[in-house]
Amino acid sequence: MNKDIIELNKNINIVGLHWISRWRVNNGKKDSYVVPFATTYPINIIYHGKSKFKYGQYGIHLGQQDTLTFLGNKNQKILAKFIDCRKYSPTFKSVLSFYITPSSSRTLIIPPGVAHTFHHLENIFTLNSYTLFLPKIDRLFSKDLTWSPNNDVINLPEDINIDDIEGYEPMTEEASDLVYHRIADIQSEGLNKHAFLHSETRKIRLDNGDNVNLRFREKIASNLKILLPLSTILGVEFRQIPTMQTGKESGIVPLTRKSPMYLVEHGDEDYNFDSYGLHLGQEDHLTFLGDPSREITLKLVDMRKGSATLFYEDEITFNPSPNMELVIPCGVAHALFNMGNIITVNRPVIYLNKEKEYIPGHDVIDWEIANKNYQAYNINKIEADLDYYQFIVSKQKEIMKQQPTHHTPKSIVLYDKNNKPIKVLIKEKV
Repeated sequence: MNKDIIELNKNINIVGLHWISRWRVNNGKKDSYVVPFATTYPINIIYHGKSKFKYGQYGIHLGQQDTLTFLGNKNQKILAKFIDCRKYSPTFKSVLSFYITPSSSRTLIIPPGVAHTFHHLENIFTLNSYTLFLPKIDRLFSKDLTWSPNNDVINLPEDINIDDIEGYEPMTEEASDLVYHRIADIQSEGLNKHAFLHSETRKIRLDNGDNVNLRFREKIASNLKILLPLSTILGVEFRQIPTMQTGKESGIVPLTRKSPMYLVEHGDEDYNFDSYGLHLGQEDHLTFLGDPSREITLKLVDMRKGSATLFYEDEITFNPSPNMELVIPCGVAHALFNMGNIITVNRPVIYLNKEKEYIPGHDVIDWEIANKNYQAYNINKIEADLDYYQFIVSKQKEIMKQQPTHHTPKSIVLYDKNNKPIKVLIKEKV
């Protein structure tokens, strides 16, 4: 754990609430990083719009541990407020507030039962790679259990009197892979048909003295529609991602694909790719986070052997949106321009070769943009299954136990004396 994290955790007086360091590797330029999320579980992008934003109430999860990474202007100060509402916690009813500055280098862990709210979230994106908990077996049959997955969030007024908090009992049994993957399937199937904003929950006391949690949902006035750019290259596609709207400018975007995810932070300065990137075994699914008025330019060249659009070039200008993903098939070279203050989130689809192999660090080819002597490549065609993704996750977790030793590698193509291409991997030490 680095010194900054130790210092941040010193002043936290609520048990279990803490910061952790996030492993990341420099991407070859100042303030640019690749940040892996080694999981096959769903991850939520939460966006808050450009207008002044605060929740205005506390939220408590009983079956979910929030794992929040805040992304945006590193000088912006987000006010975070907490109350420990766990009935049997040693820090029950402890209150805490502090300021957060966005950074991909750290993640905040909020245990179930700890109420939390945030102010000044405008222009901020939050990634939540949450952990789920379920009741113990003996509690499942208890008449006192009022919790259910659809009734997990409890909202409290921000001005609540601490003495009025009766205390809650969070769930304690960590969910299995099956639960996460089933939730991912349900979200991907159901969000397109969703007709309501994200719900709010209140604890209500009935006339007979019983307490019940009531859920309030506002109907969506109109479904979110995005104007999607088009490409002349076969298979390159902009797609709308199903979204749970929470307000006019805010929402939650669940990324449910079961492949490992990573983000690329491009720093504050002007950032343009100096070469095309070309994957033979990775189909990119890119979501762009940043100022929605910013214009990003995408240049493409199709280098897939046998493609109907082989060696076609294309150039597209578009705006970043958390509700949209760009699909770039294997074998299509791509370069992005005007990427300063833009973060890309990539949850790709992996394809294996005939030997059913894929080596992540050796998959990319960096092709000089000025080199028009394009080459056609055979691409991988066997789609990886969940077992393979879980294998990749296990390898990533092993790597992330150690500090990075090199920047992200650069792969270039050279030619031997017989004019045959040779791929050379260049790695710069940290």
